[in-house]
Amino acid sequence: MSAAKHIDVLVYGLGAIGSFYAFILNRAPTVRLTVVARSNFSAVKERGIVLNSESHGRHIIAPSKVLRTVAEAGQKFDLIVCANKALDQDASAAQIAPAVDEERTTIAIIQNGVGNEESFRIRFPRTTIISCVTWTAATQPEPGQFEQIKSEDLQIGLYPNRDLDSKSEQVKLNRFSALLRQGNTVFNVVPDIQVLRWEKVVWNVA
Repeated sequence: MSAAKHIDVLVYGLGAIGSFYAFILNRAPTVRLTVVARSNFSAVKERGIVLNSESHGRHIIAPSKVLRTVAEAGQKFDLIVCANKALDQDASAAQIAPAVDEERTTIAIIQNGVGNEESFRIRFPRTTIISCVTWTAATQPEPGQFEQIKSEDLQIGLYPNRDLDSKSEQVKLNRFSALLRQGNTVFNVVPDIQVLRWEKVVWNVA
């Protein structure tokens, strides 16, 4: 992420989890938030993201931009959070491509499943990827209306890239951690995120 006055953040996938972490990241005073919404586009465009949280209270978040596609943004981002369902990762990587500057952008993937990162690594070989496992419970009872109960936790870790400088990757991980900390959410950094990904898969099917 760049050292500019504003940190341009794109949240791709505005379901319950994407909206919750859009709220968290938007709490950081330097963040300029853009969201890509689909089925709830009209509701979020008109009324913002309405969140009722047992942990954080009631909030209405007004993103800087509410878009239907990434291409509409017409810009590159410091941080892209992919919170869409992991149905077609090749397509997801292609869809966020207009917003990626390989040297500047960090991609954070908040999705269930394993192997989610590889399509992004192939498409963006020079980009830092942060893999995230969330245990946060959230729902969307109506378009643009979100509920979050007290269950709130996130594990994050690098998806290591041998072709990139490890110190540079650590700096980007630290910057993402700082945004989460400013958002006052529960999270921790782990050395091997793939172990947690498998644990979540087992938990989901148990």
